[in-house]
Amino acid sequence: MNVFRGGNWLLLAVSLALGGLVEPAPPDEPKPVTERRAYYPRVIRLQHKPNRPGQLLASFDTDGNGAMLYTSADEGRSWKPLADLRDTTDTKHCCSGLWEVPQPLGTVAAGTLFWAPSMGCSRDPRCRSSINIHRSTDGGKTWRFHSTLATGKVGLWEPEFIVDANGNLVAYYSTEEHRAEGFNQLLAHKVSTDGGRTWGPEVRDVAIPDQPNKPMRPGMAIVRKLAAGYAWPARYVMVYEICGMGCDVFIRFSRDGLTWGNPAQPGTRIESLEGHHLAHAPSFTTLPDGRLLVVGQLLLDAANKPAPASGTVLLVSNPAGAGPWTETPAPVPVPKAYDNPCPNYSSQLLLSADKKRLIEVALRYNGDVCTAYSYSIPFSLNR
Repeated sequence: MNVFRGGNWLLLAVSLALGGLVEPAPPDEPKPVTERRAYYPRVIRLQHKPNRPGQLLASFDTDGNGAMLYTSADEGRSWKPLADLRDTTDTKHCCSGLWEVPQPLGTVAAGTLFWAPSMGCSRDPRCRSSINIHRSTDGGKTWRFHSTLATGKVGLWEPEFIVDANGNLVAYYSTEEHRAEGFNQLLAHKVSTDGGRTWGPEVRDVAIPDQPNKPMRPGMAIVRKLAAGYAWPARYVMVYEICGMGCDVFIRFSRDGLTWGNPAQPGTRIESLEGHHLAHAPSFTTLPDGRLLVVGQLLLDAANKPAPASGTVLLVSNPAGAGPWTETPAPVPVPKAYDNPCPNYSSQLLLSADKKRLIEVALRYNGDVCTAYSYSIPFSLNR
């Protein structure tokens, strides 16, 4: 099965950087979102005022401790800069989360935007770390500090937000703060009953003890609340990687967004009918018929070697959000992706407002500059 139709997807030729400008791509190929160096994309569709409902908002980490925001009013075909963001913490940052509050949470209004960078050192020796949440109430133009989700001495990464079944705010993140207990890294969450101004205790979601000479690192969780009316086993889904297990991509479900099964178990690995599996930096979106569409940095074969289609395909589930998973073309192919913070790293997927196209924002090297590209392709839901 191939859920996409129409159009030919040509691999983008290597662009030339002349005078600091990116050479324009042909009209039928992915185009750069920005000429600036970009990492760790996050893309959302705005739903509430004072934002502009229907428009897309994208954040990208930059070098140092800043990020940049871009908007699109034409479903990702073109992008305009909106704001530069910076955390005042005197450490570098990465892996920042971007989220629109979907409903009133305490005194925090629907439409409030959260930007949450991970502050700390990403290479040994590690240094003091934190996840700081900043908020915007004017559509992303200006920002102010909201709260600190977590602090530590080693590493805290990759925040994600959701509203649980009780109507409370939940923040998920990766933490290296439990190494003395035999966990090189684990996935955890905290709950807030006042819109993220204060946070409850840490709860472990995926925590696999290290093995001899093999640190186990669950991380990079993407969590979504799923619409009712489909065959999903539960209303919440988490997709994540486990380094120590090849950085392979796994999935698990929850009925309330709080309980995810035995934390010591890895979950279910996402594998395709073709005998391949995804690895590194996953993300996903949902299709109108209940299928899940997952992207990973690499597609590996049974020998954990890159498959011929690595970096150029997505995996689509059955309507229950499970296997068998089928390979299908990606809007922004990155055929030379490899284990690196740039090519195809944490690519973003979402549907167009009319549900007729799939949009992807993905990273590729343009010379030595990590560049964000955007493109969309038509799709159909042939069963």
